[in-house]
Amino acid sequence: MHKIREKEGYQLNEQLLPLWQVQLDLLQKFIEVCQRYHLRCWVDSGTLLGAVRHKGFIPWDDDVDVNMMREDYDRLQEVAAEAFQPPFFYQTAYTDKDYYRSHGQLRMDGTSAIRPSDCFQPYHQGIFIDVFPLDGIPDNDSRVDDAMRKGRRILRFLKAKNTNILLSGRWGLVFRKWKACREVARRGWANIFREAEDLYRQFPVADADIVGELSTTGRDLACRKCVYDDTVWLDFEDIKVPAPAGWDEYLRVQYGDSYMTPMHDPTLHGDLVIDAHRDYREVLPEVQKAYRDSALKRFWGKLK
Repeated sequence: MHKIREKEGYQLNEQLLPLWQVQLDLLQKFIEVCQRYHLRCWVDSGTLLGAVRHKGFIPWDDDVDVNMMREDYDRLQEVAAEAFQPPFFYQTAYTDKDYYRSHGQLRMDGTSAIRPSDCFQPYHQGIFIDVFPLDGIPDNDSRVDDAMRKGRRILRFLKAKNTNILLSGRWGLVFRKWKACREVARRGWANIFREAEDLYRQFPVADADIVGELSTTGRDLACRKCVYDDTVWLDFEDIKVPAPAGWDEYLRVQYGDSYMTPMHDPTLHGDLVIDAHRDYREVLPEVQKAYRDSALKRFWGKLK
């Protein structure tokens, strides 16, 4: 078990420590697999900031992010079934039908990390770390904006297939849900998803000076490709993690020049129902009931 330090006097949420333990196992396994298959990867976003500023988790953070160039990301997909054996599960639209996100997630069996709004989605919902692909971002190319718009439309289309229209109150999705069910049955989930990924693959990293997570943040947080020319290893709790050698430039792009000054921002996954000791299939019915009760309460409240 990993030994997590006291977090600099910050009051920790009681859920964080067991969550961090699992995420460190996932991160360590992910790094081991990338090294075994000679794939480059780097800690990303708040995980990189935590490594630089806190030598571990940001005290109020609840996720782990890594990224890799699209070529390595695609190669990882090819070896994932062999490389990640239970209790590890590498999740993409190709390994877990009905998973609709544009990036991969490494999940842990026997755990739960359930977003209430996704509690009726039938994919693996164990504790995870995020894996983002980096694509090239050419200057002044209208194709980039067109690809992002079309890609997001495809992913929203797929998500609608398993959206609970009644409980979410999103009646406008009825036709989209019906059409998605029909198209998936006719063409296959993975084939439709691949259309979105191919939109991003038309911008190879090799042809660009700027790279970014095109399928998620687009141009907003892109940085120079040379930031990733070399890799350095930083302390992160009780393990070492790979970081781009140009991490200072990256963090200034992401968080501004004062990134070393802590700011207690809300977490991105603050609504997750987390259980490090129970499998998501055991916890899902409880989350679904709570979500259903909340939806009914909102419905009756509107009638009063």
